[in-house]
Amino acid sequence: MGMLGEWRATRDRRRLAAKYLHALLVVSEPADLQWLTAVSRDEQVAQRELAFARRALALIVAERDALDDRTASDVAHELTAVTEQESRRDEHVGKAWSARWRAYTEALAVRGAAELPASRLARVMLAGAGIAAPTPELLSRATQCIHVIRAKANEALRAAFGVASLPDDVRPSAMQS
Repeated sequence: MGMLGEWRATRDRRRLAAKYLHALLVVSEPADLQWLTAVSRDEQVAQRELAFARRALALIVAERDALDDRTASDVAHELTAVTEQESRRDEHVGKAWSARWRAYTEALAVRGAAELPASRLARVMLAGAGIAAPTPELLSRATQCIHVIRAKANEALRAAFGVASLPDDVRPSAMQS
């Protein structure tokens, strides 16, 4: 593929990444926003943290579940553009997102913990909303929220980038060799 072909392929992947992000960076589910606002007692904080959770899960899903290894990079590139645009309006947004992204990735990177990754991510979301020591019920509700966001991210990923498929007569394990 020549340079023009590579440029077009990159442009097409980035267009799909933008489509994927657009599906996820919309307004929060009203029930989730209402719930997190009630427990954090601050609608702006709740809205911001739900947005950061959606961004983090969008990147995590793109990294872990995409068919093409370049998808996560393309999504990160598009998300950087979104964050830079927001930072021009409010300089604290970029710093806040960087700090929250580090917290999400650190929670996901923990190995050997008894707590499931979704619960660890839920703890990060709650901490960002000002709840450092959640009750089991609160953690359960936050974990449910994380599961819903991840499911939507997977759905959006498939809608934007397509679904892997094999011929009916080929077992997935046969493709590993």
